[in-house]
Amino acid sequence: MLVLAMITGILLAMSFFSREDGTGTFNQRGVLTLLITTLLCICLGIVATSKMWFRHLWKKNSSHDRHKQHTKYHPLVRESKYREEG
Repeated sequence: MLVLAMITGILLAMSFFSREDGTGTFNQRGVLTLLITTLLCICLGIVATSKMWFRHLWKKNSSHDRHKQHTKYHPLVRESKYREEG
């Protein structure tokens, strides 16, 4: 996806630069296209490498297991199971 966005943006900007007729309109469109393409590629690069850069966000929370265990053996849960059996 990153390569596709980069190639499309560069080709589109090159087409704008080649159609320049001296008014500066196509030059501005080409520069704007390059800026948008650069920002898009940076964002896609960060998203693609997020697991490498932000490892602390991908670790399983150890407190989650303790919470699950707490709710499993909570007195209210045990009482409801006892009432269902009786």
